[in-house]
Amino acid sequence: MKARTWVILLTLFAVLVSACGGAATPTPTSGQRPAATATSATSGATSAASGAAAASPSAASAGTTPTAKGGTARLAMIMPGTIEDADYNFVGYQALQDLHRTLGIDVAYQERVAPADAERVARGFINDGYTIIAFHGGQFVTTVQSLAPQFPNVTFIMESAGPAQNLPPNVWNIGRRFFEGFYALGALGALATKSNKIGIVLGVQLPDFIAAINAIKQAVQENNPKATVVYTFVGDQNDPVKARQAAEAQVNDGVDFIIMVVNLGAQGVIEAVKGKPVLITTYYTDKYNQAPQNMAASLLTDFSTPYANVVKNILAGKRSGYEEMRPGNGMSLSPIHNVSPDVAAKVQDIFQKVASKQIQVPEVLQLPK
Repeated sequence: MKARTWVILLTLFAVLVSACGGAATPTPTSGQRPAATATSATSGATSAASGAAAASPSAASAGTTPTAKGGTARLAMIMPGTIEDADYNFVGYQALQDLHRTLGIDVAYQERVAPADAERVARGFINDGYTIIAFHGGQFVTTVQSLAPQFPNVTFIMESAGPAQNLPPNVWNIGRRFFEGFYALGALGALATKSNKIGIVLGVQLPDFIAAINAIKQAVQENNPKATVVYTFVGDQNDPVKARQAAEAQVNDGVDFIIMVVNLGAQGVIEAVKGKPVLITTYYTDKYNQAPQNMAASLLTDFSTPYANVVKNILAGKRSGYEEMRPGNGMSLSPIHNVSPDVAAKVQDIFQKVASKQIQVPEVLQLPK
């Protein structure tokens, strides 16, 4: 009887270990991930786990695209979080898979890279022969500025809040004008709030997000001067506990509309508002199914568009440049829920006017008082 019990326990333990295996294959000690599979990522936020599971097979056996110098283009992407977040890192993974599928280049990625480790991971990829290093995150700008002059034969892609001055001649900059999209979410909050109190829950103080706060405040002032805006930085894009605590504090203070500017932290905000008369918005991916009674809209981002434009230029021999990601180019607005049809129509019209530049949203990088 005892022997049978031990067999059962050992079997259960093996199953649990297998289930906890996580995103893909174990990360090699050198800090690199295996090349991503040739199969494109499954679309949709809920498919993050299945997309991650496909990451281990090598894409090296697939067709590759020659560079302008006759070599082989190999692109590695460095990400701050996990591709299972159904959010920012997942859409980066989708862009990487799309690059492999449409351009045939060899691709790889490394998840969960802190800024302090980014240079080491990048050097590992370069030593392995990757000729294009993409940093998926605004927190890596300093790393790119330091590394690029040291590796003139490697092309770097960075993401920032907008145009940057005096970049090395082998750096492409994707300017993420998130704030323009957040202007529309601010207008939605201004028109939907009943308490006239709108909250913003953010992770880290990147320039992109500071500009987003100011754009939201501008939209609120223009569409509902009686409403006020409060914001909270929790210090981490991927901490659901801190994000939930921030959201709960805002709700307790009378906020009935929360604009989320966090990644995995979104799960904490969603839990904080469930069952309460509070509307929320997200970005990167559509999370309506996670909170259908509370979700008002999502600011959707498709990094495949700007990355494809940049990489095509690199393959054509152009080593540096600027690609703007904004409403109409890699950024769209989801269907709007839980508000009146008039409000939904007005906000969609505002977004389209921002995309066409009929509405000009200034980029303000100082924190409001």
